[in-house]
Amino acid sequence: MHAPLHRVPAPRTSGSFIPSRIPEPVPAALRHLLAAEPFAGRVRLTCSDWPARAGASHAVAMPVRNEIALLPRALAAIEAAMIEARSETGGAGIAVFVVNDTRDASADCIRDWARDAPCGVALIEAEFDDTIRGAVHSRRLALDCAAALVRPGGALLTSDADSHVAPGWIVRCLAELAAGADLVCEDVRLDERELARLPDSVRRTGEAERTYFEASERLWQVWTAGRIGRFAYRASGASMAVSARAYRAIGGLPLPAIGKDAALCAEILRSGRRAVQLGDAGTRTSARIEGRAAGGCGGELARRARSDDPACDARLLPVYELRKSAERRMHCGLATRERTPPMRLSEIERELGKARRLLAEHEARDA
Repeated sequence: MHAPLHRVPAPRTSGSFIPSRIPEPVPAALRHLLAAEPFAGRVRLTCSDWPARAGASHAVAMPVRNEIALLPRALAAIEAAMIEARSETGGAGIAVFVVNDTRDASADCIRDWARDAPCGVALIEAEFDDTIRGAVHSRRLALDCAAALVRPGGALLTSDADSHVAPGWIVRCLAELAAGADLVCEDVRLDERELARLPDSVRRTGEAERTYFEASERLWQVWTAGRIGRFAYRASGASMAVSARAYRAIGGLPLPAIGKDAALCAEILRSGRRAVQLGDAGTRTSARIEGRAAGGCGGELARRARSDDPACDARLLPVYELRKSAERRMHCGLATRERTPPMRLSEIERELGKARRLLAEHEARDA
């Protein structure tokens, strides 16, 4: 059991955003992060709780904004994963939460949970300027804080407040990092109970996408002789892990307006580091259609719920284009593609039939 977190309040203001001087009691590491880009002059710290000791073996970073309805489930899942990680590895973990621009009881919920948490807890409450008020900057600050709290060879994991990880999540990610990966991605599934309340087109699209991604990956490995990595990584902020060394080396989480998870994966690969793609490692994320982030999962699910033939993941290519991309990559080192509209569900299902026939022919030749 942990003693109640030490709380350092900062003056609150009303009305428009007014950056405040960072209060003196705030730990030096947090003061340094808030005074540097991209946060300098754009964050008003309202409260901070910081562990007395750093140097953890791993830290879980989570952005939170008005998530009181689903947050208790996420916290219970992190608790179970932290307990199993300590039992399996003996390493001490820290959970880091950035609660920004929130008008519900999310911060109090975390603070109550922290009293009995099986790990250290850092809680940063803040208001962000309009220019950075989004999920990407909240996750960036959470990961930056996590990097400041782990030892140099430690691990940073991240999830979402509307998701819940499996008890073995931390152990699985730590094992992959210890085996040489710099980044671990998981192909995260939707929460089954919430998914069941949506039109069938949403489930059908997700299943077709996943199946076609898997078939595309198998064809890619055939056509590239397994020499140039994966066709694609399905990165999700609901379940990612990165080594602290790699995170610091690439300069932190990239900050695109949308697609931050894919951007982190791309930067890791661009820097010559290694990413690993997990299948279903047990993480489930909300299937709500009123998402918190622009361009996020909620908006995409809402679009799919309104269509009988939804547009699918833009990275998926028709079989013919996939083969041309593999050939270009093999001969020229490039895998560029023309800008074309994403395939729709009906097209994915048609291309999946072609892919299955090609794979069957390949297996028959090798038999």
